[in-house]
Amino acid sequence: MALVKPVEWWSGWADILGVIAVILGGIWALVTLAGWAFSWKAGKLKDAALTRYQVEAKQSIAEANKAASIANQQAAAANIELALLQSKMAPRRLTKEQQERVASGVKPLAPQLASVWYGAGDKESENFSWDIASALNAAGWRVFSPASTATLAQSGKPFGSTYRLQTGVVVSSNKHGPSMKAADALAAELLALGFDARKAEEIGSGHEPLVVVTVQARPDGAQGEMKLNAIGR
Repeated sequence: MALVKPVEWWSGWADILGVIAVILGGIWALVTLAGWAFSWKAGKLKDAALTRYQVEAKQSIAEANKAASIANQQAAAANIELALLQSKMAPRRLTKEQQERVASGVKPLAPQLASVWYGAGDKESENFSWDIASALNAAGWRVFSPASTATLAQSGKPFGSTYRLQTGVVVSSNKHGPSMKAADALAAELLALGFDARKAEEIGSGHEPLVVVTVQARPDGAQGEMKLNAIGR
């Protein structure tokens, strides 16, 4: 009987320890399950946040690209407007290549006597006059150095009864046959280069071989290559 009591005592504690182990095992399982659930939920939240960030980033990039495209279009339109404005204001000049083209076109009519005139105080017309005179000189024409002339508008006239000063290049000649051909050829060459030029309606009464080139004020709008490019568009 003395040995029974310790065995019963130990058996009771074993049962208690078994229950405690089960409880601890359950708690551990619950903690593990809770940790897994938390980790799973955190992963889902992380994936959702990443997806939302990616979507927002794509939207931001798309909006930035759209804004950049609009800015580029506006810049291109502004450049076009600036180019058009510059073409309307650029002074008339003959480049070296253009002078050579004019010279080649009128060279068969050499030696033609010619004078070139421009409006006094008009620097743009003066420079263009010298370009034309240089081309004629290279063609073998007997050309005088450009000189200035002054044309004054009449005063004391009712509005609308007088005409405004002419613009462009006016090429005239007398009744001398070769000079008339030379004037036609020069006007045609300038027109082909995009400059406003015309043969004078009136023909001089003299018979000496003379072509008179009068460079009037610059016309409104583009001139030269810029005018040809605008027509080509």
